[in-house]
Amino acid sequence: MTKTISDFVEPSDEIQAEDGSISADGLLDEVSLYNLYDERDSPEQDAERILDITYPTETLKAIIQNAVNKLDSSSDLTEGTHVIGGEFGSGKSHIELVVYHLLNSPKLGQKWLNSCGIDVTLPDETRTAALQMFNLEQEYDRLSEAVGDYLGVDEWADDSDLPTVHDIRDTLDGKPTVVLIDEFERWFGMANRSEYKDDNLAFLQNLLEAAGRDDTQLCVFVSLLYESDDVQAITQRTNPFTYDLSSRRDEKIEFILHRLVGERLDAEGISDLAREYTDVYRQNDQIQLDDYHDMQQRIDDFYPFHPAMLTLLMDKYSEQRISSDARGLLKFLTEILKDNFESVNLVLTGDVNVHSYVNRFQYIDSELVGKYTNDYYRVQNADDSFDDHVEELLNITLLYSLARGGESGANKRQMLMGSMRKEMNAHEIIQTFQEKVYGTAWHIHRLNGEYAFDTDENPTARINKKAEDIHKHDAIHRIESLVKDDLFDGHNSVFILDPVNTERDIPDNKNLKIVVSLAAKRNYDDDFKMLTTEAEREWNNTLVLVTPEKRSSIDSNTGIIELARKVVSGEQLKREESTLPADFDDIHEQNFQNLRDRVRDKFGTVHTSTDRGLFPQDLSVSGNADFYSATLEVVRPDSSQLRNEVSEAVENAGESGIQYQYLRNDFYRTMSYTTLTEEGDLQDAIKSLCRDGEIQVGSYFEETPRTIGSDTELVHESFIEEEEGEEPRTITAVGTKTKSVSSGVTSQSASESGSTSAVEEDESGSSGSVSREVSVFECPQCGEELSGSECDNCGFEVSASEVEDGSVTVEGASTEDLLTQLGDETEGGEDSGPNVRPHPPMGTMAERTIPDLIDRVDREIKLDWSIHSVDLVVTGSLGGDDVGQFGLSEEYADSVEIDETFSVEPDEPMRKTDLTNFLMDLVVPENASVELSLKVVKDGES
Repeated sequence: MTKTISDFVEPSDEIQAEDGSISADGLLDEVSLYNLYDERDSPEQDAERILDITYPTETLKAIIQNAVNKLDSSSDLTEGTHVIGGEFGSGKSHIELVVYHLLNSPKLGQKWLNSCGIDVTLPDETRTAALQMFNLEQEYDRLSEAVGDYLGVDEWADDSDLPTVHDIRDTLDGKPTVVLIDEFERWFGMANRSEYKDDNLAFLQNLLEAAGRDDTQLCVFVSLLYESDDVQAITQRTNPFTYDLSSRRDEKIEFILHRLVGERLDAEGISDLAREYTDVYRQNDQIQLDDYHDMQQRIDDFYPFHPAMLTLLMDKYSEQRISSDARGLLKFLTEILKDNFESVNLVLTGDVNVHSYVNRFQYIDSELVGKYTNDYYRVQNADDSFDDHVEELLNITLLYSLARGGESGANKRQMLMGSMRKEMNAHEIIQTFQEKVYGTAWHIHRLNGEYAFDTDENPTARINKKAEDIHKHDAIHRIESLVKDDLFDGHNSVFILDPVNTERDIPDNKNLKIVVSLAAKRNYDDDFKMLTTEAEREWNNTLVLVTPEKRSSIDSNTGIIELARKVVSGEQLKREESTLPADFDDIHEQNFQNLRDRVRDKFGTVHTSTDRGLFPQDLSVSGNADFYSATLEVVRPDSSQLRNEVSEAVENAGESGIQYQYLRNDFYRTMSYTTLTEEGDLQDAIKSLCRDGEIQVGSYFEETPRTIGSDTELVHESFIEEEEGEEPRTITAVGTKTKSVSSGVTSQSASESGSTSAVEEDESGSSGSVSREVSVFECPQCGEELSGSECDNCGFEVSASEVEDGSVTVEGASTEDLLTQLGDETEGGEDSGPNVRPHPPMGTMAERTIPDLIDRVDREIKLDWSIHSVDLVVTGSLGGDDVGQFGLSEEYADSVEIDETFSVEPDEPMRKTDLTNFLMDLVVPENASVELSLKVVKDGES
């Protein structure tokens, strides 16, 4: 069974009711010297009770010893003035009351002194006067009258001259005398006795000087709030004993504990408990104390109150100038002890139920407490309950903020020490504050590592308030856009699996597409079937699936969804509000970064298709790396595996082989094949297999093909017949044509009959061009006309050296004719001009969308090609989202057809990146198809 305070200590007799319960009803929490002279009984008149509730602090001991020694005629001590300073409620009146009773009831007083170990002997008889200046028995204008009346000295009570120092000495006549003056400054400063100001200062000075004589047994006590410079100047003239109670916090704590705590029932248990709490602090890296041993001792000494809690309340009360409330601390602590006596083993700061005592704290800071009250109800659950730690953390934040709203508050260490006990999780407490207090409470701000209540509203709270109205689907939709636009760098080939608020439209083309799931604990094989075979897609092997790791969902994670709500609400506020707090943007940006980090941490796993279902691989992304690039790195095929798959596919095709275009399409269609990230990987595998002699690529074998055309035949080595010698390749001449050569461009016109047709230039012709009849040669692989030394259609190439060494023969023309054509292509120099060719060799590139067209350009156009002309045709209809871009109203949606041709003749040749940028910038209707034709110079040729 868990022990509570009741198992360790008993309450003092002063706060115990007849039934044994704790009650503040009988507590003497405020004393007044004027009650000593009341005709009715009052607690202040009960010397035994006053001494019984008094703790002999070091200050009180020093006061008693100095006063008693001064009253002893045989003592060498001459100073008899005691100035006791401090704010309201610091204990000045109580000390004067104790001194009065000790000297006025010497037998009882001596007994108390002996029990406290204070080694002094009280005089048998002392003349005493206790004057609380605002509550004297009659109205006095002169201090001398009041003192004389209370001491019974008639000659001081009339309007005669002020008593001098000698008069005071002679009047007292060697009898021990004590004068206690309380609240003198304010009495002295009253406007209605301003004409007596000099008299009163003069008499006070004479009285204090008399108390400083060795022939006068007089002690004078003056309590000060330090409000009058004139009074302070007089009291300091006689070298008085001065005691500042404001700076003696530990003594006040000793006094409080003496008043509230009776017998320690289990002193050893209290020590063990202090060690237990200190060990908790040692084991937590968010609580770092300079001296753990000191903290352990203070917990033991201050028990049952935690020292941080007790000193905090003392600070807040002592800062106030409201007497009635400042003196209420003792009673308040009694009520706090009562509340926690049977429920906790140590009263922490969070155990102070601020809401139950809100009226007390309103005296300290009414406006701030009002904001706290509003937030108190705001952080409650619907059933008026609180989640664990929430109410305690709210209490702690308010207590540290009192009277300093927006300037100081509680840091994490103070929160933990104010709420954490053994076996509690510090991180859980801090997380609870961050998620359920800070931001939910509208008036808690963060400043310099502390959290403080302020009267102004916190921008975080504005965001959180609006977030309550954000629908879950809107939050998830924001997460989806974050995943696509931020984590995956905005690539248009990234799609969300089962998106909210939108329709999923994943194009069926040969581009690699990444489908991202926000959900875990799903059957991803079924998801993949739904996306591919069940959707009757053609290019099934162009999808990969990225999912959260460790089966931890994103779209059902409460914390992530709440963060997304805050991000959406912040974005809405920025759109809707013209004026926002200065730190609004910082808070909104922090919310976005927190959401981004939480979502990043959930990923990830990459699933690619195999003949046995999906194959998962870890997606490793460090720092702020791009998820798209990281996914490509995971998916990128292993070159060895890709070679094996290509070799096997070509071998399975048999002796007739397979054209490259069909093999490529099989890889994009068949999910048992490796998933391609780009077509170049497939071509690299084919080229390396050809170089190694495993397959023949067109006419290439055991060498690297320069290019691979769509019609290029691939044949496995097992079907290639071995010959003793390699048969020469034959190039056939199929006709002739006339070729005109100038210093600029080469123009050609073919003769339909194949006969010679010379083109003559007169002397004024440009650059003296000449014409000659040349042969037209047919590609031995595909039958198309050779363009110079190569075939634009299938990629076949021939060189002059191959003709010269006989590996290439000529039919229908002479070898010299072919060498002449090859010489024109390789030795034309700057006069021959660029060899501009149409691309594609036959027809145009036709696609359904610009992204598809860009993808095709990216695959077919090489980086070092130069593009000399571009013709783009766009046809389609204008939808609702398109008409505005063309200056039309929405009534024309779906009724306007568009047919536009873009012809570009750049001053300087374009590169592939220039072309793709041009295509990306085009405004094209959603329902449109595009056709592209180009004229290029390939591979840097001229």
